[in-house]
Amino acid sequence: MNKAELVLSVQRSLGGDTSEAQAEGAIDTVVDAIKNSVREADEKVKIKGDTSEALAIQLMGFGTFYVARRNARTGVNPATGEKIKIDASKVVKFKPGAGLKALV
Repeated sequence: MNKAELVLSVQRSLGGDTSEAQAEGAIDTVVDAIKNSVREADEKVKIKGDTSEALAIQLMGFGTFYVARRNARTGVNPATGEKIKIDASKVVKFKPGAGLKALV
């Protein structure tokens, strides 16, 4: 499902006089709230020597978005076979909730 299909699904679910623009606005508002929460969590996770995770947003029954630290590691360039150093970084992770897992 792409964003346009999601907008139509939300519009149908809300029913009544909900316009496509209103449904898209609702989706954009939720996505922006998730992005802002991830940005705030990102500021709580240090890169050097920190193995912590920071909760960004938890939606009961759906899942949890959080920021985690990925340690520095050695990788391999697939084109040349050469070993390369990959620096530590922060990544956004998603852990599905029980309600979402039950659907699969």
